[in-house]
This record gives sequence, C-alpha cells and structure tokens, in this order.
Amino acid sequence: MLSTSVEQPSISDLKQLIVQRRVTYPASLQQAMRLLLGNPGVISFGTLRSVAHACNVSETSITRLASHSGYSSFKEMQGAFRQHLVALAASHFPVVQQRGSLQ
Repeated sequence: MLSTSVEQPSISDLKQLIVQRRVTYPASLQQAMRLLLGNPGVISFGTLRSVAHACNVSETSITRLASHSGYSSFKEMQGAFRQHLVALAASHFPVVQQRGSLQ
C-alpha cells in the first residue's frame, strides 16, 4: 500500500511507483489497475459502477484500489486519470496560442 500524503500521486508518479515495486497490489486489484492504466478513458468517463463492471470486480474493490494507490476516494483517483488524459491530449495537440496562426 502506498502511504498517503497530502498530495495525490499523478498517474505518471503511480506508474513509476509500480515499476519500482514501491506499491504492489493483490491479484484482483492488480488486474483492475492494469486495465485502467491501459484504458484510462474507462475510469475518466465512467461511474464507480461502470468501472467496477469493466474491471470485473466489485465497487468496493475499486474503492479499495483508490485507497491502496494513495487516493482518498474513487473521485480523487478519477480526477487524476482525467488530468492524465488532458496532459496526453495536450502533448499530442498543443493549443494554438496566437489567433490566426492557422490561416
């Protein structure tokens, strides 16, 4: 289990902690986290119920996954995944900062 801190981990931080084996998951939670990391849209746009269904685990398991990963709630973990998707999109499609630069 990841020790909780004042600041929630980013998804990039979480991936690094997993690779470093500083956070490990029981089998059912590991399977769910793999699915979510591979398909971040599942959690970013889903409900607790739909995420649990997609991961083939209970809603309680998803809540435990969030806690085990250093988040205070499912909503907080969902927010981290949303921020991750925004960052990915921004890296692929930089915002045009000057008006008319597409002309």
